[in-house]
Amino acid sequence: MDAEAPLRLRFAPGAQELFIAWLTELEAKIRGGDLHPALTAHLSKYRSLMPTLAGLCALADAAALGRNIELVELPYAQLGAAWCEYLESHARRVYSCIASPQVKAMRDLGDKIRQRKLGADGFFTLRDLYLKGWSGMDSPESAKVIVTMLEEAGWVRDASRRPGITGGRPSLRYQISPRLWG
Repeated sequence: MDAEAPLRLRFAPGAQELFIAWLTELEAKIRGGDLHPALTAHLSKYRSLMPTLAGLCALADAAALGRNIELVELPYAQLGAAWCEYLESHARRVYSCIASPQVKAMRDLGDKIRQRKLGADGFFTLRDLYLKGWSGMDSPESAKVIVTMLEEAGWVRDASRRPGITGGRPSLRYQISPRLWG
């Protein structure tokens, strides 16, 4: 390697086609507006990560074989894309805890309702929910936030009972939309 004349790698034609298709898919993800800003920023770095990984793998193999290279062939581009896919799956797991734990808890609760693990008779109380201690819903306050999100989405409606003759606090009760099980 010479600092005055650095090695410049480029993709072979098949590898270039793969890179363009891969980059188009990545840009659609990044610009789709569905990702948390932190994950968007993370995935934006993959624009250069994929060709860098492909080039490094090609260089490593060439060095092991004692060869010089100028083109990064298709198998190395595929390897770079596979590494990025693998790293993205880990990044999504890492960022999921900051992206929106409440949205995750809401989705989890929706799944539990669909599976009839909660409100099998069509009703449940806030107390029923937080006593189960499910992730993100282990206190009255956090459970109320999640149920309010489901209420805004039309999955449940407030069916609280008013105090009877003997008084007492009203029970925070919710009815599950019948369309979820229909």
